[in-house]
Amino acid sequence: MTSPTANVDLDVGHVTPDNRTIVYEFCQSVENAHGHRILSDQLRLDLLDKRSSQPPLVAVASINTSILAVAIASHANEGWIIEVVSHHDHSLSPSREVITLVVNGLLNEFRNRSNTRLTWWARSHDPWVEHIATSLNFVEHRKLHQMRIRLTPDTRDQIRRGSALTRPFVLNQDEDDWLAINNSAFASHEEQGGWTREQLARRVEAPWFRADDIRLYPTSGAISAFCWTKRHEADLHEQELGEIYAIAVDPSASGKGLGRQMVMAGFSHLADAGIDLGMLYVDAENTAAMKLYESIGMEVHHTDRAYRWLGR
Repeated sequence: MTSPTANVDLDVGHVTPDNRTIVYEFCQSVENAHGHRILSDQLRLDLLDKRSSQPPLVAVASINTSILAVAIASHANEGWIIEVVSHHDHSLSPSREVITLVVNGLLNEFRNRSNTRLTWWARSHDPWVEHIATSLNFVEHRKLHQMRIRLTPDTRDQIRRGSALTRPFVLNQDEDDWLAINNSAFASHEEQGGWTREQLARRVEAPWFRADDIRLYPTSGAISAFCWTKRHEADLHEQELGEIYAIAVDPSASGKGLGRQMVMAGFSHLADAGIDLGMLYVDAENTAAMKLYESIGMEVHHTDRAYRWLGR
């Protein structure tokens, strides 16, 4: 019997000027077909960054000039994050053989590297990942809950009363202080830790970035906490969403209730912008954060999963 991938071409390597646009346009076409974003911010921005000192790795499966699937690996805090994009109908799994082919193509780039941390992120609407990941020696490593809250008039009043007084981020002034708090608070975090000026600059230059959506505390002097919010436009499946994109308190200021006040400051800022639905992501094992978010009325909407590669 002929293999389903017998006529499939596989190209693997770092993103280049020649393939960057092709890969990105393919990802966009899949997103347009499904009506929601597929790639994370990190992979999207890394894919588009022409100045990156460490461009992503990509594995592209195609027949003639028609792309079937891509696997992308982006460097993050001493490890690599993998995501896969493929065309498939919502009622059917994508081709197991093609997905296995592109992920294996990336894994071949790492098999001779020692102590390399590879994490494959799967969205809640991609349940097929689990079976393929297991066959490639990945194990479930993290669960990431998306939690939501309706910003009703009553909720908004509650949030405003508990909010810290903050100020907006100032470009060309607050970058170093922001990085110091972020990297201290997220020292061992896979995606948020170890950020550089280059990584922050990618977000600052993103089309969705607004300086006033990063709220800093206190309003004068050295900052000790931040709440970075983000606005998501409505798509085919969702109304406009306001996200707490990243939030951190300097470890030296922890234990004083400032984290809760900064959550309130973030949602208060979004509510003032006219957004009716707030959300954030939290690790399922972060029970303290889960308890805090539940205490202000947040509920789990869905769960994404990460799979860690065990090696050869």
